[in-house]
Amino acid sequence: MHHHSTPSGNPALFLSAHPALDNGLDVATSAPWSMNVASGELRVSAQKVDSLAAFFSPLHRVTDLLNHFRKADRYLFLQAFNADPLDQDYDRLRSCDVRLFGISGEPLVRFVGRLRQPDSEAPDAKEQGRFFEGVIVAAQHWLAKPSDEYALQFLSSLFADSPIPSFITDKQGVIVNINESCERLFHLSHRQAEQAAGFYSILRDKQLNSDPELAAAVQAVYHQGKPQTLEMSYSLGNIHRSRFICDKQIHFRVSFVPIPDRQGKVAQVLVQLQDLSREKSARDALQESEASYKAFITNSSEAIWCYDMQPPVAIDTEYEQQVKQIAHNARLVEANKVLVNMLGVDSLDDILGTGLIDSGSTNYVFDIHFFVKNNYVMVDHDIIRQDARGKSFYFQICCTGIVERGQLKRVWGTTKDITARRRYEEKLRYQSYHDSLTALPNREKLYADMQACFEQRSAEQISALLLIDLDRFKEINDTLGHNVGDHLLQLIGPRLANEMAEIPGTVARLGGDEFAVFLPRIRSTHQAVVFGHRLLDALSQEFDLEGFTAQISASIGIAISPQQAQDQHTLMRYADIAMYYAKSQMLGLAIYSAEYDPHSTKRLSIISELGRAIRENQLCLYYQPKILLDEKRCYGFEALIRWIHPELGFVPPADFIPMAELTTLIHQLTAWVLEKAISQCRTWQDQGMSLSIAVNLSARNLMDDNIPKLVERLLIKYQLPAARLELEITESSIMTDPTRALRNLDALHALGVHLAIDDFGTGYSSLAYLKRLPVQTLKIDSSFVRSMLEDLQDELIVNSTIHLAHNLGLMVVAEGVENEALLNRLSEMGCDEAQGFFIGKPMSVINTNEWLVESGWVKQPQ
Repeated sequence: MHHHSTPSGNPALFLSAHPALDNGLDVATSAPWSMNVASGELRVSAQKVDSLAAFFSPLHRVTDLLNHFRKADRYLFLQAFNADPLDQDYDRLRSCDVRLFGISGEPLVRFVGRLRQPDSEAPDAKEQGRFFEGVIVAAQHWLAKPSDEYALQFLSSLFADSPIPSFITDKQGVIVNINESCERLFHLSHRQAEQAAGFYSILRDKQLNSDPELAAAVQAVYHQGKPQTLEMSYSLGNIHRSRFICDKQIHFRVSFVPIPDRQGKVAQVLVQLQDLSREKSARDALQESEASYKAFITNSSEAIWCYDMQPPVAIDTEYEQQVKQIAHNARLVEANKVLVNMLGVDSLDDILGTGLIDSGSTNYVFDIHFFVKNNYVMVDHDIIRQDARGKSFYFQICCTGIVERGQLKRVWGTTKDITARRRYEEKLRYQSYHDSLTALPNREKLYADMQACFEQRSAEQISALLLIDLDRFKEINDTLGHNVGDHLLQLIGPRLANEMAEIPGTVARLGGDEFAVFLPRIRSTHQAVVFGHRLLDALSQEFDLEGFTAQISASIGIAISPQQAQDQHTLMRYADIAMYYAKSQMLGLAIYSAEYDPHSTKRLSIISELGRAIRENQLCLYYQPKILLDEKRCYGFEALIRWIHPELGFVPPADFIPMAELTTLIHQLTAWVLEKAISQCRTWQDQGMSLSIAVNLSARNLMDDNIPKLVERLLIKYQLPAARLELEITESSIMTDPTRALRNLDALHALGVHLAIDDFGTGYSSLAYLKRLPVQTLKIDSSFVRSMLEDLQDELIVNSTIHLAHNLGLMVVAEGVENEALLNRLSEMGCDEAQGFFIGKPMSVINTNEWLVESGWVKQPQ
């Protein structure tokens, strides 16, 4: 039984659950079907499929259909299209491969379908029951070969051909696949193996359950996903009645390897067995007589050897001293021909008398450490040996030290060549972690790398996930063919990898036209954004497709850890949300934000309460000082909004300002901030302090033609000179609609208000627009300033920006000044103004007034 039949769900395929399904399929190779689980009614519309019509026409009951399946196929079909009322997953696409008996050639077909969601408004909603519907396709049909199952098919092929006795069970322990090696081990005919599939459950095996320790270990595999390696004897009488076989016992080592699904739960278990019957019999024979013992050494399929300690090593000496003495004193005194062949020498005489250093192990000192620490015993200890040409071979050692009167006299052991098995396992591992088309790491490898990073990262480490989706890739497939589309996908990986020459990380293909880049260690979110734009630029270059040239674009979603997500699954979901937002808004790139997530309860709650917060005065302003570097004097403050929620406490601005920008609340919020800031500045003027106030404007404010009128009205109301008000805008807000932005900025400039570009260097703006803007100041983003003393590139950026601004006739403010060394270096560079924690943190009005008196940065009025 070597066909692979498994229930699966593939979200990469979209299959309609309506009658319009027929229009999306090739009617010559597919047939719609439906099934009512409760009534057992079956409907198959196979009239247009000549090869299947005669077979399906008389089948009107599910039981009639199941009679034409093998037992394993019947079991898997009922697992996929089940009657479990707790399974309410209406989105998952289920599928099952079966062979049809009673039709020429016993064709392999795939049943694909979804659980239909009941119509809650229908009068008979409660009687509708569980209803599956979908399509039946031939195994060669494109629907039966989704790309993300290719690796699983390849794995099944390797499994069938493996020399290691193996079988696969589902999560209930029921066998679903068994290879020929396993059939031979248990003396099963091909027919007997087929009958066992879908019926025999390892969790219900009487002999295994008779041993509580063994049973508990197996239960841990299925219930906890814990891999296990056990050694046991098994009576063939448990599965055979023939008197020639039933008395036979086989002794084997069995390894249980859980195979998780995408949610990390056990989906299947790979069980591999190693027949130890011959070795066990040989070991038993050793105890009978010396003659049998010698015969075993000579005839064993494993290398058997003995090292004498010359002289013996006292086991009560210091640990490191024992290791050195064993390495120096051990001499090979006995071995069989298998060891001679393993070491590649001509005769036993060539190796007798040699020490451990001549054993060929690349790490023999570590092996001795392990031997001594493990009480002079090694069981299944793996070693690597290199031959004269540097080629590696893999061996497994079992050995026992003979201790007499407190001294280690000799060590007996066996060595088994596991090179073929290790290389086979490495091949399996590579296939399970890599995409078959592009050879890039796949989703599982990406998740493993992210999990390993998160488990080991430091407290201040920042990571980023960039999810990349190619735009209009389907057009290339449809126009030039799938072979050209596949070739393009193969060129994407090297193009992305070239951009990562200086940044460590993982480039992976997730399936279809979707790729991902994981950056385990970045300095800031800004670095991830810049890198994302580099990837977009790289992908926009032409691709040579063997006679065709093609240009593509892409959409990238970015999620940051740990600020936004703590684990790999949440990080992937957030990056996916950001990517779809970037695609829908044609932005090219977007960073995840809760307002993009329609399922964010926090977003809905904050939006509904923000209006009340404005009305009920839950908001307040904090003020951060700004100084003139040449005079070492404070000349003004930047007003920063804060929200103290009565139940949630402090709500960070990043949690509500972006959401407010998506609604009309941003206008109320901006009006509130402007009035409070202008009023406070007027108060300072009345106290004799010539201070200015800076307020941030969002992109939506800049697009509002009423903003100049609002500013003018408030300046008149509080009799504040326009020059005392500074409005800060970002590069990205200008680029949203440069024409409208320039019109409103000109109007504000005409009032006499000062204008500043905030966070300069973090956007993707054009210097041509910068030259035309009526601004007086550039503010260099803190991400460049904060680390410029340690990072030569950041210092170069800061210095260049200062010179650029001065050449354009602009003043320069450096943000993020956190120590005196930065302040002095900025002064040397010719920077005009600065703000940061070294000068003063954002403070409430009360604390700001105290700071004005006590800080020394302010000249007091006389």
